[in-house]
Amino acid sequence: MRIRNDDDDDRPMPGSFADHGIRDGRVFLAGAVRSLGTPPEETAVVDDLLLATVAAAFRESFAAVAGERPPDDIEAAIDDAVAWTRAESDGDRLHLRNRLLPEFYRRLDRFHDAYHGDDQPVVTA
Repeated sequence: MRIRNDDDDDRPMPGSFADHGIRDGRVFLAGAVRSLGTPPEETAVVDDLLLATVAAAFRESFAAVAGERPPDDIEAAIDDAVAWTRAESDGDRLHLRNRLLPEFYRRLDRFHDAYHGDDQPVVTA
């Protein structure tokens, strides 16, 4: 499975999760893709059920990669990424692997980063 970063290459995607032992965001994102088990071409309408499933996939991926259940800061970032994604994309049909999951990951990463006091905008996606 190939997960692309914004530049369409295979360079690591550093994220804000290094403090949890996740140095390359592609590993976290790829785990969520595997948890969903979606075919590469799959699209879906963004709704509450899909967002709950995506959130569960990221929780499962975090647990597998970090070796622990998501702590409070990760849970809060997941919840906020769900809310932001719902506000931005509710009812839209999106490609899961190429659009929804990478966008969700970026929002999750930015919320998590914001909770650690770097004084940057929470989400600019």
